[in-house]
Amino acid sequence: MERKLNRRKGGLLMGLREIFLSTCTDRMTVYKRVFQEKEGRTVQKELAFLVEEPCALCYGGALQKRGEALSQGDFPQIEGEARLYAKPELEIPAGCRVEVTHCGRTISFIATGEAVVYPTHQQIVLTREAMA
Repeated sequence: MERKLNRRKGGLLMGLREIFLSTCTDRMTVYKRVFQEKEGRTVQKELAFLVEEPCALCYGGALQKRGEALSQGDFPQIEGEARLYAKPELEIPAGCRVEVTHCGRTISFIATGEAVVYPTHQQIVLTREAMA
């Protein structure tokens, strides 16, 4: 009897994972910083280690966290917060730059915290800080 329950539970998780993946209509590319020696100098570069992975971007929370211009000087700053949902097996460390193509637009974010991982997906808090 216990084996039948385990198979059902595993089948249920696989079914939930397939449902989750069907909602991933966005694509992400994740970059990490690497340091390289170049002509006697240490140079910082970004290296893409996840390319065009399916994901789902969700804006939530208060309106002021969705991409509001914070200052109106020569270079207005835009700040915002979003949540990214992705496959649980992907490793996306805090501090990585994440470019998400959402509804035909590519938006750059920083992964600001460690992922919360569930059996079917993971959730990552992203912060957007850009020039308007």
